[in-house]
Amino acid sequence: MKLPLACPTLLFLSLVTFAHQSIAAELPAAWKNFQSITLTQPGLIRFSVPLETLDAARPALEDLRIHDATGREVPFDLDRPVQRPVLTAAPRKSSFKVEPNATIATLETGLAQLVVGVTLQTPARDFLKPVRVEGSSDGRLWATIADGLPVFALPGGTTQLRVNFPAGLWPHLRVTLDDRRAAPVPITGITLHPESAQVAPSESLAVEITERAETDRETRLTLRLNGGNLTLAGLGLVTSDALFSRRVTLAERAISEGEVRETPVASGFLYRLALEGRPAVSNVTFAVDVPIQSRELLLTIHNDDNPPLNLTAVEAKRRPVFALLLNDRPGPLHLLSGNVQCPAPLYDLAALRRDLRAAPLVTAAVGALTTNPRFAALDPLALLAAGTTPLDVNPWRFRKAVRLVGPGLQHLELDLEVLSHCAPSFADLRVVLSGQQLPFILERTAIQRSFPVTAIQAEDPRRPKTSRWMLTLPQKSLPLMRLTGETSAPLFRRDVMVFEERADARGEKRRVALGNASWVRTLEHKPGKLDIALNQSPTTDRLWIEVENGDNPPLELTAFIAWHTTARVLFRAAPESAPALYYGNAQAAFPRYDLDLVARQIFSAIKVQAKLGPEEALRGKPLGESLVGTKGNALFWGVLVAVVAVLLFLLNRLLPKPAEPSK
Repeated sequence: MKLPLACPTLLFLSLVTFAHQSIAAELPAAWKNFQSITLTQPGLIRFSVPLETLDAARPALEDLRIHDATGREVPFDLDRPVQRPVLTAAPRKSSFKVEPNATIATLETGLAQLVVGVTLQTPARDFLKPVRVEGSSDGRLWATIADGLPVFALPGGTTQLRVNFPAGLWPHLRVTLDDRRAAPVPITGITLHPESAQVAPSESLAVEITERAETDRETRLTLRLNGGNLTLAGLGLVTSDALFSRRVTLAERAISEGEVRETPVASGFLYRLALEGRPAVSNVTFAVDVPIQSRELLLTIHNDDNPPLNLTAVEAKRRPVFALLLNDRPGPLHLLSGNVQCPAPLYDLAALRRDLRAAPLVTAAVGALTTNPRFAALDPLALLAAGTTPLDVNPWRFRKAVRLVGPGLQHLELDLEVLSHCAPSFADLRVVLSGQQLPFILERTAIQRSFPVTAIQAEDPRRPKTSRWMLTLPQKSLPLMRLTGETSAPLFRRDVMVFEERADARGEKRRVALGNASWVRTLEHKPGKLDIALNQSPTTDRLWIEVENGDNPPLELTAFIAWHTTARVLFRAAPESAPALYYGNAQAAFPRYDLDLVARQIFSAIKVQAKLGPEEALRGKPLGESLVGTKGNALFWGVLVAVVAVLLFLLNRLLPKPAEPSK
């Protein structure tokens, strides 16, 4: 019987499907993912492990395996190239001299290899100078190989003393510092940098800015990479600013004891400078060869008194990871990943790593990441949506509805009302759904939020040389970090103090200092704000600022701004659910949910910004709290008088009556 034309096609597709299922069925069920590796011929294979594989594997890549079509495990080795340390060498001879407009160092290199740079040594800590580097083969005829490159040292400790130039074989070098604009600085030595024989490879890495927070001091960016478990080859800023210099820090999140903590992983000093009409030189990249586990990073740009950069993007590169294996037969292989429990393999190839790197290589193509059908899929983030234990909410004083705007991991920032009424330690926070606690993670961020403060001048007639302002806050017990203010006065020096008046158990008020500062503005200083760091948070909703004027005219202060810390909770709930945030229980202890076991999945997940509804008061204040304050003062004395009256009445009843006099 002759088959229809479509039958051979269907038969071929069925055979392909059966073969694919047969291969997948032979894969071990403990691995979540596999990828096909297509080889052109047997031999020594070297291929770059895809970024999606690194992201799906464990941080140290100890769960990677390679199997052939028969299910046999194929030994392999991982090569993780990084940039070798900078080579240094001391010149054979060196001499230094200071001329009227320049400091000149003349070097005899004594090197038979290419030189790519020099580094100056100086004890100076506050200078910026252009440098010219010349090379010579005989010490008499000189050729300029670099000109106008900046070297500097800043008072904060940041330095840039290396000068790079095109590689060249130079028996003699001459380094000239231009001293026409500033006094000479002592040069105590110069180090040579020979060319490194090997440059570590790098690949582009996509970066998305998911959040940007600005304060008057810094710009804070939340970055999302398109993969994790990698080594950065550099992180750079893309900005249109022509001239700038900024300190930058890079941090990664980690979970410890149920809280999100930020761990710094890299820091640097980025700049773009132009000296005396020369073309601008820049260094806008840092974090070279920094290992990263999470997809999410926190980049802080310290602006100090400068305006924020016109930042348009952040660029990144990563170091590739190469797999090396010896395959004795052609045919498909499978790269396995995603096993959370297996130990790291021990293969003999590790001892032959140097020989493997030097051998001729055969390339391979790696297919897309595919889910192993035998793997028992389990979403670790589903643990965030599972109710733990019922919660008796009667001891809690406040509640706010949580409004979900989409599915996924919810990111909920606490507002001023919650910060005011919850415990300072946040131990009383709970996310509740239908009487059950939803597991969550507390994130104490380094982001500072601000709000304007209403201030009125409230002078003390007994202190005519002191200016005083009364500031009214929107809530009590806010976690304030600092206060800022402004003045138009051009020249002054003042001592400033911030305090509040706290009432004790009997309602009597006492002054408590919260912070102080010495505020100076001279003709050399550019105008700046009054900035007072608070050494403790206020407990009331009223602050006082005093400025000691001495015999000088008083300052006019305006634009008071309060800055406070922020905190967030991360949790997961179905979008159609209606969870609530409970707070205001001084007796509550920290909850423990063991969510550090899925920390990496939490940080890698896309987060949705949830919103808080209006505050609901569930019960009144405790008696001890209600007896303190302006109104509580009268109440306290009223209760005390009533108690004394009752005691006198009881004593009068208990004491024996005096005997009546006999007639």
